[in-house]
Amino acid sequence: MAITLSAVTVLDALFWVVSLVLVVAGASKLTDPAPVAATLSALRRPSGSTAHPAGPGSGVGLARSVGALEVLVGLAALTVGGPLVAFAVAAAYAAFAVVVVVARSRGLESCGCFGVASAPPSWVHVAVNVVSAAVAVAAAVAGPVPASDGLSALGGPDAVVVGCLVLLATALVVVIDTTVADVVEAARLVRSQADDDPTPSPERPSEVLTP
Repeated sequence: MAITLSAVTVLDALFWVVSLVLVVAGASKLTDPAPVAATLSALRRPSGSTAHPAGPGSGVGLARSVGALEVLVGLAALTVGGPLVAFAVAAAYAAFAVVVVVARSRGLESCGCFGVASAPPSWVHVAVNVVSAAVAVAAAVAGPVPASDGLSALGGPDAVVVGCLVLLATALVVVIDTTVADVVEAARLVRSQADDDPTPSPERPSEVLTP
């Protein structure tokens, strides 16, 4: 089907963003697999257990495999498109949302999403993953235009502007998933510690009543 200017919609651009975020997350796992390896290793242990189910090498290998799969799915979405690839993107984000919920319930220190820049698992990650999955499902139903075809159809300044906006939005999502999630979780911990502080507030001295 020929690509026209009207075929490149906001939904297409949003789908490119979530696909590119998937590539960035996968690449971070390939270059720095240790955080996600530790997270996956902890998730494979029974709740409350401290024993490792396998050696660290297998955890790193699994982490890199997950990262490679993310990169492949994200690149396929950007270059090939199609409903099946879009549903694969949606499935990836849905799986990540479940992993974050479980990791948070286990009290893990890192989600492992973006390598060394990963933040503790939080509801920010869950929200981003759910919204990203919803975008991918909507794109699958509508029939996503691959970024390579869409930008070629736009051509010239329009392609440059849209491409820059997609890159900017991708960077914003990464910042939300790392820095913002870290700040939100740190603030939550501070509030939790303040609520759990057993130190009693100083009592006012009793007033002396004079006749």
